[in-house]
Amino acid sequence: MIVLVNGKNTEVTSGCTLEKLCETIGIKPNEPVAAAVGTDVIDRNMWSATLLNEGDNVTIIRATCGG
Repeated sequence: MIVLVNGKNTEVTSGCTLEKLCETIGIKPNEPVAAAVGTDVIDRNMWSATLLNEGDNVTIIRATCGG
């Protein structure tokens, strides 16, 4: 199935969770990131329970240092 990740079509398997998606795209377990599905920001504790659906719009924001 296809989900939109930061504006890019991304193929994931059926039953994919937000946690699995983040692992797949290289986000490390302790990396400071925030994720939203649609307009809902998902608490990191809920990533493993958040199932993605065909056409979901996922936004992932990585924290950076600097100004």
